Amino acid sequence: MPALNLNLAYEGFVTKKLIDFYVERAKGGAGMLIVGGCYVDIYGKGVPSMISIESDEYIPKLIELADAVHKARDDIKICAQLYHGGAYTFPQIIGRTPIAPSAVYSKFSKTTPREMTLEDIKREQQAFADAAVRAKEAGFDAVEICANAGYLFTQFVSPKTNIRTDEYGGSLENRLRFPIETIKLIRSSVNDFIIGYRISGDDFVPKSNTYKEKAIIAEKLSKYLDYFNVTGGWHETKTPQTTMDVPEGCYTYLAENIKNNVSIPVLASNRINNPELAEHILMAGKADAICMGRPLIADPFLPMKAKKGELRDIMVCIGCNQGCFDSIFKIVQPISCLRNARAANEARTELKPLKEKKKIMIIGAGPGGLEAARVAGMRGHEVHIFEKDDKIGGLLNIIWIPPGRNEFKKMIDNYSYWIQKYGIHLHLDQEITIDKIKEFNPDVVFLATGSKPIKPSIPGIDRENVFWANDVFSGDAPVGKNNVIIGGGATGVELAIYLAKYGNISLETFDFLTFYKALEPEVALKMLQGGRNKVTVLEQLPKLGSALGKTTKWVLLDKCDALGVKFLTSVIVKEIGENYVSYLDAKDKEQMINDIDMVYYATGVEPNDDLFKEIKQLENIKVTKIGDVREPQTVLEAVHRAYKIGNSI
Repeated sequence: MPALNLNLAYEGFVTKKLIDFYVERAKGGAGMLIVGGCYVDIYGKGVPSMISIESDEYIPKLIELADAVHKARDDIKICAQLYHGGAYTFPQIIGRTPIAPSAVYSKFSKTTPREMTLEDIKREQQAFADAAVRAKEAGFDAVEICANAGYLFTQFVSPKTNIRTDEYGGSLENRLRFPIETIKLIRSSVNDFIIGYRISGDDFVPKSNTYKEKAIIAEKLSKYLDYFNVTGGWHETKTPQTTMDVPEGCYTYLAENIKNNVSIPVLASNRINNPELAEHILMAGKADAICMGRPLIADPFLPMKAKKGELRDIMVCIGCNQGCFDSIFKIVQPISCLRNARAANEARTELKPLKEKKKIMIIGAGPGGLEAARVAGMRGHEVHIFEKDDKIGGLLNIIWIPPGRNEFKKMIDNYSYWIQKYGIHLHLDQEITIDKIKEFNPDVVFLATGSKPIKPSIPGIDRENVFWANDVFSGDAPVGKNNVIIGGGATGVELAIYLAKYGNISLETFDFLTFYKALEPEVALKMLQGGRNKVTVLEQLPKLGSALGKTTKWVLLDKCDALGVKFLTSVIVKEIGENYVSYLDAKDKEQMINDIDMVYYATGVEPNDDLFKEIKQLENIKVTKIGDVREPQTVLEAVHRAYKIGNSI
């Protein structure tokens, strides 16, 4: 498991929550847990809730962590990742100007660091060596240098951020001097200790090192190291690295590229979410081992389940970033997980033993209802799901349709298996009334009937060419050549991409046509990636995608820009005509969009809770709301509340 900042440390010290998190993953079968980043001194500190290894006062808690992990399983290894943000550190966090190889402005920290003096260089190198000594004293089995994502080591090696004219800048040999000297110093300080190196296989930023240079860099560094852990680009890259639309295993070529140039073990990382893909990468000889981060947040027991052949029981990471990376980039918020409500809160969320078996009626098979059913079923209750449609999933059946969001479908596959595994009774095509509830006579009702769209009161909203956004994804609304979307939240942005690309050729068709030279590659590429249809999004707020997480929002907006989607913010829609939409712009000036084919509204939802009051009046039946029926919320929020309810009944 690679290092992931969990935001669980307190003032640099390891906490019980952090220990519980890693103990669970140790029990689950991971081969090695790489913990961190652990900042080596104040200049390297990334965020307030990061682990510190900068002085001896932190060793006792680090010992507790290492001991707890080793006790969890005999053959587990634990590694401390040594971290220094360099120009990526924030002045407001460290209380001083960050330091870096050169005074080059950082787009990530929004600051210009101070160029390191030779004294600074020697001090930071010694900080890494001292940190490695502490890790060894604390009982860790290895250390890994964090030299990826645009941090200090990468800043020294990159010609983009290292414009020094002394012996630490200029030629590649000089730019490698800092990492090589530091590794040698660490080696001399800890001797027979494993030293790994987390490296970006390609920086994916202009004027920096590409995969071609990285192969050379890795070859030159390999003689001083025990392994490479290969990942993707810098934080400021405009090439998505971890979002759901990144194809699984997309960046394994980076590990293969380095493996072909070194003789030490190479670990592959990034969007390797399932054991089948991991095995394929190993069998293809692209890497010697696999690093899974978010998949082990979602299911700590993934390795053990894979070993036993229980692949369908794995709680699959869908790469949504909502609980993990979106939380990390909020600086102080601990990680969580849309799939796994126990993540980073293991001790307080253990399954409670069943005191009394109850007959539970769950109305609605969306993510909230399904999760409550899973948890209640695991605990031994008699669980019945009633769903008005002919399939489970609820809103998940809509969410996975937009481009790059298809992994939400894996949640439906998971819950389909668990319904069978835990003997949950599934009743499809069932429109529930109060009389049916009385007839069924449950002990408990979980109302998970979701939400319904809010139709804005705009003149012309009931015209025959106006549709609810979700009706497009379900196939119940047509797509025009010139389209207007009212509402620029998450749904509006995703719909804009879907509409703009509607009718494009598929990847499979592109591959076929270009392989057989039936179509010129540049023509086929335009037919694959170009925007076919005009889309204009009208948003009342000054900003777009209000409900989108930080790690996903920029990706979707960049796609819209590339597809020619037009966004208008701070506007008020006044009227929908036969083939036009009129609106007031940000300056209260009336404007009009003409020659419109279709209009779609994505203006929010409200609880679909019509049954709740009636159920409340029934005697001896307890009712609880789950998901959007309680209040509009994210899938993460619905799943977490559902776990809590399913575990408390």
